[in-house]
Amino acid sequence: MTTRTPEQLRDALVADIRRWGTFRTDQVEAAFRAVPRHLFLPGVDLETAYADQVVVTRRAPDGTALSSASLPDLVAAMLEQGDVHTGHRVLEIGTATGINAALLAELAGPTGHVTTIEIDEDLAVSARGALAAAGCDQVEVIHGDGAAGYPDGARYDRIMITAGVWDIAAAWWDQLAAAGRIVVPLRLHGSGLTRSLALDAVEPGRLVSRSALVCGFVPLRGAGAHTGRTLTLADGAALRLDDHDPADEPALRAALDSPPHGLWTGLTIHDHEPTAHLDLWLITANTQFARLAVDTAAQQNGQLTPARRWAGATIHDGSTIAYITLRPLAPDIDELGVTAHGPHAATFAARLTELLHHWHKERPTEPVITAHPADTPDDQLPAGYHIDRPNSRLTIRWQS
Repeated sequence: MTTRTPEQLRDALVADIRRWGTFRTDQVEAAFRAVPRHLFLPGVDLETAYADQVVVTRRAPDGTALSSASLPDLVAAMLEQGDVHTGHRVLEIGTATGINAALLAELAGPTGHVTTIEIDEDLAVSARGALAAAGCDQVEVIHGDGAAGYPDGARYDRIMITAGVWDIAAAWWDQLAAAGRIVVPLRLHGSGLTRSLALDAVEPGRLVSRSALVCGFVPLRGAGAHTGRTLTLADGAALRLDDHDPADEPALRAALDSPPHGLWTGLTIHDHEPTAHLDLWLITANTQFARLAVDTAAQQNGQLTPARRWAGATIHDGSTIAYITLRPLAPDIDELGVTAHGPHAATFAARLTELLHHWHKERPTEPVITAHPADTPDDQLPAGYHIDRPNSRLTIRWQS
């Protein structure tokens, strides 16, 4: 077997990302060609360092990931969202390995500056060493809580968050330049549903999204941390709920003891169609939304078969659940279906079927998400679906 050099592996990774259509600018592609990823992943073999996969670098005692090198394709997509230019001042929240900071430094150039914040001191130290080895002199690594930002370097043209967050921290609002942009993996529901949003400051106290990407990230730790609510239903199955949704937990567990009530909707979707935001649309349809997480064994025995395409998108009424299923009709065509469990299974399956027909007719494609400070009065918010968080008020509307 021929051993490939780091340069060859880097070229292969760039070719993969280009083939998937993620690169939209020469600048981001050039940054990927320039940054030696392996210097930031000591102890990781070269093939893995340059593979398009997540590399977990720290785990909690229960095995959950605390820090990682993110999926390169997603990193590239978020850098394209960031639109970092030469000379920009950039604040990154979540240094981890330092790879993303190095990429941002390439984009900001020698006249720009990158400040990156890491909550774990030892990770901050190792990232400093790796950045120095890679020649990234215009990157400053700060050990601290990212929710506080770094006022000494403000204001920033770009603020890039590389962890899943529940809210837009007050410090980020304060430290963003007048025409700046925040790129943030924002958790829009307690079940963990997350979108990477490119939010532009269009006027004081108003941020508007220019794009929204489906993503998943290690949760932010520190003052801005938020943990969701997970209910174990059975071996290999759990329901991820919103914090404030009423739920009879014993009744939801008992729902799986009832026979499934299944329906096929007659609605078909093609692989190339823009359907990624169906789960978010269900939330804005004023449902009690949840995500049904099922392990491989439970999927294979046919006991529970939620569609992985939307991470187990489910609605519930506190005692009955109904989730989306798929069955293939052709190589790139699937039919939407519904399966329900619980005392109101037939009614609830019909309800979710009705919602899917409504969605299919409207075909909303891209959410436009607007953020205002938490003290914004109701009459100053745009029309749409509203979400209130401690520091911000979010509004979701849809483009067809």
